[in-house]
Amino acid sequence: MVGQLLIIAAVFVIIIVALLWRRKTVPQKDKARPLIDVIFSKLKIVIGFYQVTHGLLEAFSYIQWPDSLQTVGKYSSVLQMNIFQIAPVNCLFIGFHVDAFTELFAIMAINAVVIGFSGVAYGIYKALILRRRLEEEETFTAKELQAKELLSRNVFFFLYVTYLSTCSKTVNVLPFACRELCRDEKESVCNKYLRVDYSIRCQRPKYNSLLIVAYLSVVYVIALPAAAFIVLWRQRRATVAVQAAKISQEPGSNFEMITGLRFLFENYKARSWYWELVEMSRKVILTSGLVLVGRESRSYIGLALIIAGMYGMTFSWIKPIKDAFENRLMSTSLAVTVVNLVVGAVGRIPAENIQNSRAPYSDKVLWNVMIVGANTLVLSLIVGKNISLLVLFIINCQC
Repeated sequence: MVGQLLIIAAVFVIIIVALLWRRKTVPQKDKARPLIDVIFSKLKIVIGFYQVTHGLLEAFSYIQWPDSLQTVGKYSSVLQMNIFQIAPVNCLFIGFHVDAFTELFAIMAINAVVIGFSGVAYGIYKALILRRRLEEEETFTAKELQAKELLSRNVFFFLYVTYLSTCSKTVNVLPFACRELCRDEKESVCNKYLRVDYSIRCQRPKYNSLLIVAYLSVVYVIALPAAAFIVLWRQRRATVAVQAAKISQEPGSNFEMITGLRFLFENYKARSWYWELVEMSRKVILTSGLVLVGRESRSYIGLALIIAGMYGMTFSWIKPIKDAFENRLMSTSLAVTVVNLVVGAVGRIPAENIQNSRAPYSDKVLWNVMIVGANTLVLSLIVGKNISLLVLFIINCQC
């Protein structure tokens, strides 16, 4: 557990250090974007890709995925912010049982704690400033705005990271996620159980009472992107009006919220300010929304493959991201997602229809190399980009 967390922390530190170094070496005219926006724009692509990878492996759990892809999915689960996978407390406490509702309560509690902690931290910071209010009024106001911007940005980004996990855990406990199992061939004695957790029986008083929390989570899942869309739409409309009037735009009453949501639209072109919400819809549909089709049907994986492929073609055609490298990074992640779904579709072919290979060990090694290579390509692009810049910098220094 400690090793996994250290590896993930090391990867993030390397990415941030590389971006800091690049920020110092690029020409001054290219420094229009704040460093925090550059970091968040790349992190959300990398995190989103590995979250979708983990979500696909969970959604298609009936498929015999290759061991290498299961390993990628296992380490990607940390990005889902599943506390019981990062820290398996059920191994420490005898009799503590973790079921589907426990996981839902945990992710909701994490979101609530982060929001509450940020509010308390802002209140304490504001109280400390008021006690030492010896500076001018403008300085005090500037510090207060900076604190609001910092907290709102970090809180919204954290909720963005946990949103996909919250959606999947909410969908998994709703009534339509139940499966009917019968004890006899005549199907006269049947009961419904959750597909993700057969220890939970549906349509029982305990299950119905726990559904209240699930419905509250549904409200959160719908309200968060809806509120983000309304705020961004109003900001976009105000920006267009200001540009048409050719006057300087002053911060409005929701300036801190706009700053906190800046990572959602900052790296997109002006006409594609809404695209991150479209991207979030794609991830939710692939990992949670297609549960209605049926987890163990061929139509499920076929429909997922069609959606992923059509979205990738649409993204490559529109090219909504301003930065060329980030566009390639996102296109690569979409292509690898399609590759993973193709691997899953191939895994559904019955074994008796496949001719025996003369070199099964070589085939397995080659298969695993291709899968690991494809799924690490997203991180490799960022590392390779910064290594090439470092080499060019060294060559220019020697010259």
